[in-house]
Amino acid sequence: MAIRIDRISIDRGGPLKDDFILEPAGLNLIYGSNETGKTYIVEALIDFLFKTGKGTPWIQKKNNSPESTFREWKPRGKILVSGLEDTTTVFTSGGFKLEDFRTSDSRFPEDLSRLLVVRAGDTRLSSAGDESVLRTFLSDQTTLNEVENNIRQDAIRTSTIVDGAIESTKKMGRIKDRNHVIEEKLRLEQLQQDVNENASLGKLSSLGREKRLVQEKVEEQEGAKRYEAFRTEESIRKLELEMDDQPADQYMSDLDIVISQYETKKDSLSEEEKKLKDSASLEEDYSWSRIALEEYLSSTEKQKGRKGSGFLCYALIFFFIAATVAVGFFSRPLMLMTAVGAIICLIIHRRKESESLSSEEIIRLRQLKDEFMRRFQQELTDSAILQVVSRKLEKEHILLENHRGNYDKLKSEIDAIEKDILSRFRLITGAFIPEEKWDITIGEIKKRNLELRERIIEQRMILSSLNVLAEDYISTEPAIHWDENVYTGFMKELETISQEMLDEEQHLEILKSRLMMETGITAGDIEELLSALDGKLESIEEDYKSITAEILAKILVHTVVNEYRDSETARLEATLKSPQFVTHLSELTHRYNGMKFSEEGYLNITMADGDEFPLEQLSTGTMEQIYLVLRTGIAELCLQEPAFLIFDDAFQHSDWERRENLVNRVIGLVNNGWQVFYFTMDDHLKKLFDKSGKDIGQAGYRSIRLN
Repeated sequence: MAIRIDRISIDRGGPLKDDFILEPAGLNLIYGSNETGKTYIVEALIDFLFKTGKGTPWIQKKNNSPESTFREWKPRGKILVSGLEDTTTVFTSGGFKLEDFRTSDSRFPEDLSRLLVVRAGDTRLSSAGDESVLRTFLSDQTTLNEVENNIRQDAIRTSTIVDGAIESTKKMGRIKDRNHVIEEKLRLEQLQQDVNENASLGKLSSLGREKRLVQEKVEEQEGAKRYEAFRTEESIRKLELEMDDQPADQYMSDLDIVISQYETKKDSLSEEEKKLKDSASLEEDYSWSRIALEEYLSSTEKQKGRKGSGFLCYALIFFFIAATVAVGFFSRPLMLMTAVGAIICLIIHRRKESESLSSEEIIRLRQLKDEFMRRFQQELTDSAILQVVSRKLEKEHILLENHRGNYDKLKSEIDAIEKDILSRFRLITGAFIPEEKWDITIGEIKKRNLELRERIIEQRMILSSLNVLAEDYISTEPAIHWDENVYTGFMKELETISQEMLDEEQHLEILKSRLMMETGITAGDIEELLSALDGKLESIEEDYKSITAEILAKILVHTVVNEYRDSETARLEATLKSPQFVTHLSELTHRYNGMKFSEEGYLNITMADGDEFPLEQLSTGTMEQIYLVLRTGIAELCLQEPAFLIFDDAFQHSDWERRENLVNRVIGLVNNGWQVFYFTMDDHLKKLFDKSGKDIGQAGYRSIRLN
């Protein structure tokens, strides 16, 4: 997939007065006179896409350095590039660069920006020399030179390997160093053999190694103990912090008291509620008795009036009846008169009786009596009984009202206490705790407090037993864990080994002076001298291996480089004869048809008649044409596919005829899949591009004018 720039977005800055936004075609001409921002855009593209600074072709201008190729602008914006990854890659001033996508098997050459960018007036591939760049891009000659330059000693270049041994006619340099190391190695090995023949010394050496191993284990355990002390201290601190977050025991005791008060009042409320429930019928009886008493008294008043008149009527009737019977024996008229009087009295009584109570009142009175019997299980014979019952009920009603007042007061107090308890629990737990979980929650908190106190005490006892000062704590966890029994065992073992070594040292004094002489140590015990001898032998052995490996490697490398150099030079010359160079060179210059290296290693340009000229002797315009061929040819070989090219007035030194050839070459590149950005202030070049751009096919042509 070809590498293409999909979008350019550069914020205005420097001489660029407006933001520059371009979704480029295959060929893009950016035209502008001086101070319109053309150079600013070019250097922004370089800054976004390539690495700049030391070791690159783009060195910023600082302190008027003669090496400056890049102004000290700080452009802002971004460039979108496709073909590098599965998705579009974004490049900014401080982000990744194209060189960052180069890996060991990458298609990108190391000096990618040298190929893809041509600055105004400088079409050369490198200031270091075009031949060097060609070898860098197209062959491994540069690498071979660097490798061989590291092999500077004639002694090694004249050395060979025979039957696995190094043979050299010259005893100098690293060969001499190796011989000296061999001699010293043999001498130290002889001394070591003498030491090993002494059993006591051998045993002491063994004990020394054993002691060091045990000492290392002791130190590891001590480090683990220091970490254990740190970890225990941290555990105590965390437990204390957690304890501080827990509610205090006094707070929980106060809460217990409040809950106890709440439960006591609830019990009292239950008793008052029971009394109210038990007296529920009393209110009904009391209300009924008051109404019934009023109705009953009204009915009995009427009956009293009727009884007084009825008694008189009955007396008169009885009198007239008696008179009628009495006078009936003496006078008939008198008998009729008394009989009429009795009838009249009877009629008057009946009328009085009908006027005192109606039938409905009589029924109601009977209902009152029946209800009284049902409610109080006694007969209602007069109002006095009803009044006694009503007064009794009134007293009980007053007592019931007191109970109701007590109930309401207790209910209000219980609600207030409940809110207080819930508020305290919310403060403690941060949540609503229902009443049925109050005791459980308090128990859990008290249990947690007790657990924390016990754990703190336990951890403090552990910390005290470790007996480590705070300044000796270490916070990095070691590879092993602290084990007191293991530590004690190591200490005993260390003590035993030390005693054995002390006994053995009495037998080794005779060798001490010799070891001092060999190791150069003027003071120290036998253990230090033995360690120094071992260390010196190890060092000599390493020197021997290192020098031998270096000599062998250089001999082999020198041989391989010589064998590879001839084939690499031939491959480079064959590459320069490929169509990417020869065909394009002939089409562009109409005069030259090939390139080759001279015996001195310089690049020569050949003609059809066989004449050849050094590249440096050609005119500036011709060199620009050849450099264009070199750039595109190298890029096609290295990338194996088209990419993009940035030209900053690259053709300004060419004459008008060559300019047409160069523009046509660019058109050919675009039609072959290349994407070209040409920046110019030259009106003639703009006309050539505008004219030729019409012939571009699907890739398209865009012309932008900067103001």
